Amino acid sequence: MLLSDYAKSLSDPERRRYHIEVAKCGSDDPFALSDDQFTNDVGCYPSVDRADINDYLVHGTSFVTREQLKSYKSLEAHNYVTSGLVEPPRVKTLRDGNIVVVSKVGCCSRFF
Repeated sequence: MLLSDYAKSLSDPERRRYHIEVAKCGSDDPFALSDDQFTNDVGCYPSVDRADINDYLVHGTSFVTREQLKSYKSLEAHNYVTSGLVEPPRVKTLRDGNIVVVSKVGCCSRFF
């Protein structure tokens, strides 16, 4: 599997976890893919609704509690998006039908 410089910079336990997550996509590391392999075509975006997000964030990770999700406007990520710090997402459909969605977060020091 092709790993990005980001993945190579991780500690051993983090790199192993990252490798497991990337392997679920059946592809190389998304950060190792070049920009020209992605598209901004909205028609390629995966179908996602609030229930999908809830299932992932609350049940699939330990990053967000149910209470935090209910008050999502107070979350730091929501503030980044609404303040314009997050670039529009780009997508790539993989051979197996999985979709990789990437974006970049700009520097936030100018807002503080």
